[in-house]
Amino acid sequence: MASVSPLLDRGAQMVVYLDPLAQPPPKFLPGKKEEGDDKEATPILNKEYAEWVVKDQQVLSYLLMSLSHEMLSQVSTAKTAAAAWTTIQGMYTSQSLARLISTRMALATASKGESWISEYFTKMKSLVDEMASVGRRLEDEELVSYILTGLDLDFIPVVSAVAARVEPISVGELYTQFVSFEQRMEMKSGSNYQSSTNM
Repeated sequence: MASVSPLLDRGAQMVVYLDPLAQPPPKFLPGKKEEGDDKEATPILNKEYAEWVVKDQQVLSYLLMSLSHEMLSQVSTAKTAAAAWTTIQGMYTSQSLARLISTRMALATASKGESWISEYFTKMKSLVDEMASVGRRLEDEELVSYILTGLDLDFIPVVSAVAARVEPISVGELYTQFVSFEQRMEMKSGSNYQSSTNM
């Protein structure tokens, strides 16, 4: 929905109708009073007000046509573009917060398990991308801590070495170290298997 506002602003310059604080012009203007007439002049319908209502309804219609069926059911009773926009923003914010919480939980509970380091890093990177898509970008240090937490006991030597560093490690450098360590473990376990077979 973030793309709607710039489109209205650039295309039709109607973004003002999304502002809940924006007020339409007065509906009526004072009528002209005849000289010597004691009666109150009949108010005149303000043309600017009528134009405001027409444009507001055009923006409202555009918003409603841009929504998914699920969101439309929540917004269909809105009478003005601003009312619809406020509801949409509220729904989007709550959905984003729910996604943020679930993604953070997935990061905190992720583990390498039986997967290769490359698969594990890909999974963690996709979770980080998910967080970025809802407006919460993770710094390398945070991601490194999540990655280290999910590793099994085989990787304790590298985890200890990373933890002992004075300078923070980048995710790319961490990946290189773990791939190298994984390859050495594979070679070692392969040579052990060969030795036991020969014996």
